[in-house]
Amino acid sequence: MDLSGLSPVIIRAWLPKDALPQASDEADEAARKPLETLLELIPERLRQSGPFAKIKALTAVIADNHAKLAAGEVTEEDCDRKAEEDLAPALAAYDELATAMCKSPHATAGWVNALIAYNTAGVTTIVPGGALNAVDCFGANSNPLAATSKALAVFVAHVALEKTECTVVPRYMPNVFSGKSAAEGAAEWVDMQCALLGVEMLDHVIMCWWDDAVEGVVECIKALKATEKVGKVSLGGKAGSASLIAAHAAGETPASVSLPALAALTAHGAVLVAACKLLGVPVVASDVLLGGLVSSAYLGRPAPNRAGLAGTAAFQSLGCILETAGGWERFQGLLGALSATGRGVETAMVQVFIDAGMHAEVDADLTGPPSFTLGGAALSAEHTAAIIAAMV
Repeated sequence: MDLSGLSPVIIRAWLPKDALPQASDEADEAARKPLETLLELIPERLRQSGPFAKIKALTAVIADNHAKLAAGEVTEEDCDRKAEEDLAPALAAYDELATAMCKSPHATAGWVNALIAYNTAGVTTIVPGGALNAVDCFGANSNPLAATSKALAVFVAHVALEKTECTVVPRYMPNVFSGKSAAEGAAEWVDMQCALLGVEMLDHVIMCWWDDAVEGVVECIKALKATEKVGKVSLGGKAGSASLIAAHAAGETPASVSLPALAALTAHGAVLVAACKLLGVPVVASDVLLGGLVSSAYLGRPAPNRAGLAGTAAFQSLGCILETAGGWERFQGLLGALSATGRGVETAMVQVFIDAGMHAEVDADLTGPPSFTLGGAALSAEHTAAIIAAMV
């Protein structure tokens, strides 16, 4: 049984370039005025929100009950009063949402809409990436980084109020090469994350361990949990079977283990995947869409200029592709195998990992809705075999 609490698909959210709100006193079309833009959309957003839908449904039930009472179809004793009891909390949630929409200087409508689109598709777990992840790596030592993390907290809160509650899973990256105990700084990092995200506790943390041969994983996990502000801890980075087994032996079995998508279904990741299966630990295939390169837009086209992708999720992924034997030409074979499914390149790539019983983590900036759909039938054995063969 998967007890990780992670959604089947996880979004590692990157912000669009120059995305943070910028205040301007001048009448400049290029200046971002996020709060004003959001205010214009409030009536429509409220009508499409979860609290509004619940109020509408409860009101209809209450009206129906009153009609049945008036017609003598039910008695006062038999009448179901649960809808009336649930109405007050729903109205309070609606008021809370309306208030939240009107007060945040960080609120950028496009980001919220993008997160809601992912949430509606079933993606309720968000891992900070890009500039957001820089807060995790280096701490909130500058106002821009702090503002970035605060902005994410605002967006997640909006999604939680409007649709389904989202969980932010920050990544803790201890320095395993410093010669000091990698567990040092865990408590300070947890306090910083709680403050920036506006929460009292981190439900889930991914601890990125960058060398499987270096000991200290267990101490780090214990240091995080000793704060009593961390729930589940997953392993990421380059943590392998040695780290997993050490944690399990110490009674600190991780909630999940991440490994690169192109290794998760091939011989490269077979040992770790087998260890996870033996111990009942869910596997997360990271960067499934390779920063957006897994797309029909790149099928049959030459490789993009890597320098032009600097600062995006695709930069590192393209480097990995070009450094692999066969390079971009080999990658075209993978895109072709995905396209042959008829399900769409992105959807087929996500589906192959879902079919394998793994979680799929996709890197995406918050510029629009997801490029894939969930909930479809499993891929055929022939298509799955062709996709995996193209990854080897």
